Amino acid sequence: MSRKLRIAALQKRVGSHIPPAVFERLHESGVDIVCLPEYFFIPDAVRNQVETAGHRQRILAQLEAYSRILAGVVVGGSLVEKAGESYYNACHVFDCGRHVGYYRKRHLTGREKAVGLGPGERPAVFEIRGFRLGILICADVLVRSHFDELAKLRPEVIAVPTVSPYLGNDSISEKYLRDQEYFVRGAGMAGSYLIKACGVGNLMGGRLQGRSLICSPQKVLARVPPSKEMLEAALIEEVDLDILPMMKEAKALPAMPHYALPPGVGKS
Repeated sequence: MSRKLRIAALQKRVGSHIPPAVFERLHESGVDIVCLPEYFFIPDAVRNQVETAGHRQRILAQLEAYSRILAGVVVGGSLVEKAGESYYNACHVFDCGRHVGYYRKRHLTGREKAVGLGPGERPAVFEIRGFRLGILICADVLVRSHFDELAKLRPEVIAVPTVSPYLGNDSISEKYLRDQEYFVRGAGMAGSYLIKACGVGNLMGGRLQGRSLICSPQKVLARVPPSKEMLEAALIEEVDLDILPMMKEAKALPAMPHYALPPGVGKS
């Protein structure tokens, strides 16, 4: 019997909340894994991520409740937590109300470094219900070695909570090429499916763009198109873990300039 999972990326407004009814509907549709956006729990009025570290326990309790209602796995976006004298951008994972583990972002943005966040030290892959779940957070995907490290830990799904700043001069083709270069190629390097869940709205005064996607090691399976990148959305896809070995043996992806764009997408 094949091992199939229904995986979901929730593209949601940062600083909002998710009504329990949403998770009830996801549960009724058979979703096994839900990924939330990076910094999902930070309201726009906050100007320094470190200020939110005191809300860690409240956020963890909310994630525990989400996973109990879903009766599945919730990849909790990210929160800021303090350990010793250091602060980290951390993603916590829950399964049916049980805390599975956490991962701390390793490739920090300049702003994260400026406010005093420190980098995590190690990759993370969790064994849950017979499948292996890896975690990266946003800019971690820019470092190719992170996917190499995960590949050694044999993930079958990688969840990537993300926020992306709005770029006014960004072309549609550039958006698609970045998705291919960083996410599809990364999934290919690790030999896994990948869930990218983006935040929309505003974060600390900056406008966000969300292009959530779900991909295999070979191609994008579902995505939020650029025309809807400012809107909330839910992507759900069923994936077959047993066909991953065949995908891993497929020919390596070409370099970024040679990627084929979706039909109808030009250079503007």
